[in-house]
Amino acid sequence: MSPDEAFVVTILHALASTQLEAIIVGNAAAAILGVPVTTQDIDLLVRDTPSNREKIDKFCAALGAARPVAISELTTAQTILGAAWPVDLLFDRLIGGLEFASVRSRSRAIVIGDVTATVASLEDIIRSKEVANRPKDQAVLPLLRDALRVIQTLDKK
Repeated sequence: MSPDEAFVVTILHALASTQLEAIIVGNAAAAILGVPVTTQDIDLLVRDTPSNREKIDKFCAALGAARPVAISELTTAQTILGAAWPVDLLFDRLIGGLEFASVRSRSRAIVIGDVTATVASLEDIIRSKEVANRPKDQAVLPLLRDALRVIQTLDKK
């Protein structure tokens, strides 16, 4: 198992032990789904409930990381620093009108090591990146779309 995979497994164990409701989204999710992309962090879409807000500190402790801090005054998103990679927490929705419940309903369960990851669908990842429309999203969209076409073709067989 690579160091990157080992960290994802660490995240998954921390999610399971704290029972934090979260879905892996963004490029980390795309990579888990098999798309040849890289990332510098792991993005988690978290159901924003009082119970989950309480679990976040335990999640950080399980990672050996500091408590989350606001990314900016313009968003409710937070970042966790001090683990092997930064972990960004996005609450209840992704850009593009993607609500937690709908993302969850289309998510996939992917086994990694001895744990299971809940990963956003490639369609949802693409939609959020299309709407965000940042240069880094524009750069990765062709890979995501190509991977989706391959997956859809294989699913038809």
